[in-house]
Amino acid sequence: MEILRQNGFEVDVDDDGNSGQRLQLTAQPVSKNTVFDMKDLEELVHLLRERPAGQMVRCSKARAMFASRACRKSVMIGMALTKRQMTTVVRHMGSMGQPWNCPHGRPTMRHLVNMADVGGTTGSEGRGVPVGVDWSAFQ
Repeated sequence: MEILRQNGFEVDVDDDGNSGQRLQLTAQPVSKNTVFDMKDLEELVHLLRERPAGQMVRCSKARAMFASRACRKSVMIGMALTKRQMTTVVRHMGSMGQPWNCPHGRPTMRHLVNMADVGGTTGSEGRGVPVGVDWSAFQ
């Protein structure tokens, strides 16, 4: 029940009630223009059955809402950045597992040059990185 409450659903339990009438939904979450309904509650209950006890779950509508809000706060095309901000963005993206797309699948970077064409030969790992490029020296 705690996971439901953390997702914004308030459920009262009547231990003395008849089977099928022990739970009563008393509040459902609303976040700005996103209204959660019984379908979202049913999805949460289904997800709770599949996950280990105590592990946080979110319905697909909540995950999509969070992803959309995260994108809106992100760096957008045409946004002016200082060199320091650009360095911070590149370093953070370098620590991500899949930095080339946002949660919606929109591209997060634009390829401007093939490093293999810049000079040198490609590394043995087959990733097209020229031999001799010291990426740790990137400032």
